[in-house]
Amino acid sequence: MPHSRSARFVNRPGSLPPALLCRLLSLSAALTLLGGPVLSARAQETPAPSWCVSVWYPSSEHPGGYDSLLTHLDIIDEVNPFWYAANADGTLLRHAGAEDAEKLSAWRAAGLRILPTIANASPLAISDPQTRAQHIEHIVALVTGLDYDGIDIDYEEFPLSTRDDFSLFVETLAARLHAEGRLLSIAVHAKTEDFPAWEGAAAQDWARLSAAVDIFRIMTYDYHSRVSRDPGPIGPPDWAADVLAYAATVTDLAKVRLGLHFYGYRWQRGGVSPVTWESVQRAVTAYGLTVQRDPDSQEAWVTIAQRGLPKQTIYVADAVALDFKLGRLLAQYPTLGGVAIWGLGGEDPANWDILRRYERGPCLR
Repeated sequence: MPHSRSARFVNRPGSLPPALLCRLLSLSAALTLLGGPVLSARAQETPAPSWCVSVWYPSSEHPGGYDSLLTHLDIIDEVNPFWYAANADGTLLRHAGAEDAEKLSAWRAAGLRILPTIANASPLAISDPQTRAQHIEHIVALVTGLDYDGIDIDYEEFPLSTRDDFSLFVETLAARLHAEGRLLSIAVHAKTEDFPAWEGAAAQDWARLSAAVDIFRIMTYDYHSRVSRDPGPIGPPDWAADVLAYAATVTDLAKVRLGLHFYGYRWQRGGVSPVTWESVQRAVTAYGLTVQRDPDSQEAWVTIAQRGLPKQTIYVADAVALDFKLGRLLAQYPTLGGVAIWGLGGEDPANWDILRRYERGPCLR
């Protein structure tokens, strides 16, 4: 059964959910009347781990993304609107539609935690000490001025030369936000060692970054992607398990959010393009296609070879693959803190039922 919203998350570090606070006060009163600390078997039970579900929005061009978000508020704890970018001079660029008052009001009324995402950043914003300091001040002013619960940093594919500068930026920003009672989240490239061959992932020092932030989102998708020559599963569980194994060596997995893809890719002559589960289902119905599954990941795939159409192979996320993935990973890593979803809109609606099944406790972080 879904938890009540008040018991599922805490807006500020160090605060307690109202429901939990009331229960603690009641327990304190009861112990006073009894004349001493008497612990029942229930009180000695190990508390359920924190479990948080966040969604990046918009994370696809599908027009149904917002409706999908509102339809599943019982399982979603946090929204990360893609509203900002970082300019080279440290100022912030507001995207069209950013700071939408109606959306903010609806999300707050639903009890969602709001940590907007800053993405598409220039490395120059954090490389020069003076520019970095100004960039941090712009972010703190934004968060406090609009009363956000915090901010989500998604600075991707930086050069290796920025590794220390980026860590210092995150550490300093975290300290400033924490002083204001706000949260800091970061999205990082998936990797299985500190210095992999890909420079973008090597430039992110997980040990320093994870120690500074409150939420550590690992983008465990795009194992096969737009840059892959051959089609294949987008988020195979074995790979994700290897990524979590490395993460466990540098941080508490309770603050880690596993990146989940709710989309697919189409490989055809000339390139690779994203697709939705919804569009794939239309093709399956229209052409009488047989849905097959990758044996190791259980991701669904189809081949379209119709006269008049270019031959294409499509891999796409669905509830069967999601169930398989979460079942395997949570058995191996039961302290994992939750998931972060990319690809809202046109996804398999049964995905949400799978997430409800795997809900493991209130969102406390």
